[in-house]
Amino acid sequence: MDPAKQVTGSSISNFTVLKAFKVGTHHPKAPRILEIIWHPPILGWIKCNTDGSALGSPGPSACGGVFRDNNGKHLGSFVDFLGNSNAFLAELS
Repeated sequence: MDPAKQVTGSSISNFTVLKAFKVGTHHPKAPRILEIIWHPPILGWIKCNTDGSALGSPGPSACGGVFRDNNGKHLGSFVDFLGNSNAFLAELS
């Protein structure tokens, strides 16, 4: 790996040491942040929000979900480790 293209970590102590030795730093890009607005289900219904993810293709994957009523009250939730899979199958699960 090219040392000129390596990224510094987020530790303040590492940053202080690098600056003391006058080493140039390259900071990682900030993650993309999206605002998500949850809309409640109609009265008498329950909403289940789910998601799945995999680290690699294939790679370790998992899925989960949250059940809430029209007031946003948590009624239950679940998670499941799916083993080695891809993101498409994790989303379907």
